[in-house]
Amino acid sequence: MSIIIFNVYCEELPQIQIEDKCNFIDSKLQPNTFRLLSKTIAPPLEGKTKGDAGKIGIIGGSTEYTGAPYFAAITALKAGADMVYVITTESASPVIKAYSPDLIVYPFLNTKSASKIRSLLPKMHMVIIGPGIGRENDTVNLVYEIIEDCKRMGKPLIIDADGLFAISRNSSVLKDYPCPGVIMTPNQREAKRLMESVSSNSSNWYTYWGECVSVLVKGEKDYFYSNASSYIWAATGGGSGRRAAGQGDILSGALGTFYSWALKTEFCKNENNTQLAQSVASYAAAKLTRLSNNKAYMIEGRNMIASDMIKQIHPAFEVIFFGP
Repeated sequence: MSIIIFNVYCEELPQIQIEDKCNFIDSKLQPNTFRLLSKTIAPPLEGKTKGDAGKIGIIGGSTEYTGAPYFAAITALKAGADMVYVITTESASPVIKAYSPDLIVYPFLNTKSASKIRSLLPKMHMVIIGPGIGRENDTVNLVYEIIEDCKRMGKPLIIDADGLFAISRNSSVLKDYPCPGVIMTPNQREAKRLMESVSSNSSNWYTYWGECVSVLVKGEKDYFYSNASSYIWAATGGGSGRRAAGQGDILSGALGTFYSWALKTEFCKNENNTQLAQSVASYAAAKLTRLSNNKAYMIEGRNMIASDMIKQIHPAFEVIFFGP
């Protein structure tokens, strides 16, 4: 397995034309190709109606954790989604509503309301499960039920945070999940739990779930793993030494929006569009998070928190999608 390593500041790389990008989708796929492909996924604003740029669902939150679903949701919205729904607990709902009037918040995250959650899923183009959801047994079982509902609907998923804890307890729930598939976004510790739950072979553990499931491992370097070996990469550069709580939620929210866009983008003929969409969307989300972190750190230094990164989403977005 070869891994493409790129620095998020890659403007110095030789330029290739957008129309020639497909010629570079091969075993020697280069970092500049990801940069160019990511620029093609942002939809035009003209001639669109509300919802065309994405309806993203966030399922998470608990009495203890109200910030995580908020950071994921507000990032999805600021990254360009038209509408963001948050399905959370009754106790977390008024808090998240108070954070932002721009979010649509449902207080249905409990086992008794599984049918209500199921009825809301068709509204969503993309579902993010896990930010702040907790690890109570009833909650873990509800996560499995929601995943099964999404699987039957063919709903693309992003699984993060405590959603990944649930997967590590029952890894088979995602096995052979149909395209358009799933992206899991573990940190290093969460990735280790996932690996141990499926395989003793650390070199290809991510292949266990099938061709439509990929993994973006977050850390000092970000690693993207896919069954399609030519789409595997590692990201360095950008960011800072400051690891603010909520940073992973920012990434999952951005990924939700970008993944929904990428799935609507026709990249190249004779390519697996789902796997390529997952790789390109993950690249864009990783770069947005790293640049937002770097820009916020340059202003706030060690005082930087996740809310400071939210303020830098727009300038980071401009670099990624409209910069050189």
